[in-house]
Amino acid sequence: AREYHQRWEVENTIDELKIHLLGRKTHVRSQKPREVVQEVYGWLLGHWSVRVLMFQAATAAGVAPLRLSFTGTLRVIRRAIPKFQHLQQEELPFFSIG
Repeated sequence: AREYHQRWEVENTIDELKIHLLGRKTHVRSQKPREVVQEVYGWLLGHWSVRVLMFQAATAAGVAPLRLSFTGTLRVIRRAIPKFQHLQQEELPFFSIG
C-alpha cells in the first residue's frame, strides 16, 4: 500500500512519454539496437526538458510545480516553436554562447 503512490507516478510518466510527448502510433522508428537506445534516450531527454521547464516556470510564478499540466506545457511549447525558429541569435541573449 505504501508503494501505490509511487506506482502511479511511474504510470503517469510512461503515459506522458508514450501518449503526449511522442503523439504517434509507431513507437520506435529505429531498426538497429544502438539506434533504438539513442531514440529512447532522446525521448527521456525531451521529457526531462519539459519537466525542468515546468519546474522553472512554476518557481518563477510562485506556484507548486505539480499544479502545472504536462499536456498544457507541451501545447505552449509547440505553439512557441515557430516563433523561435524565425528569431535571430541577437534576439535570444540568454541562448548566446560566449
